[in-house]
Amino acid sequence: MNRFSGFPAHVEKYLGRIRGADSQETDSRERGYHLVYCDPPHGAHISVLTNGLRSHAAGAPLPHELVCTLHSGQERQARHLTGVIAELLEESNSRVGPGALIMNDRALLPETEVSGALAAPHPYLGEDFDILRDDSGEAVLRIITLLPISRGEAQLVARYGSDVLYDRWEQHDSDLLDAFRPSVA
Repeated sequence: MNRFSGFPAHVEKYLGRIRGADSQETDSRERGYHLVYCDPPHGAHISVLTNGLRSHAAGAPLPHELVCTLHSGQERQARHLTGVIAELLEESNSRVGPGALIMNDRALLPETEVSGALAAPHPYLGEDFDILRDDSGEAVLRIITLLPISRGEAQLVARYGSDVLYDRWEQHDSDLLDAFRPSVA
């Protein structure tokens, strides 16, 4: 049994039933990870997460996987955001931790203001979701949630820190599971 053997059960406990995964092949090459789709029993949202990205997180305090949770009608957006960021990290052999901004010059998701993501703890699942522990209780994997953000929101974080953005989200009662929500910047 390896140290990540509890990953599928952990994912299903918090994100819902694992429905399936994309193959590791893209148009031109093989990826080092799968994109996995999870559906909670209530069906209100969808989560797309990586499985295998952890083997490319050299130098990180904990190996990590990425997840994006959006409303169920936004599966395509969750898949695209997770896939683009995972590919960027894999190609650059980079790692990311909570609080990191991963941005693009243009909108990443058509018809939205989303230009990137804030790497964060999951806003709705609690800290027990963010860390996978082995049978002895040792932390073996960090699950980093990708919160879709606009360019203006990213500039707000870069200038004042993520607490200011979280405060604005709270003031505007922002739905962080909606890729089409208006920017609060």
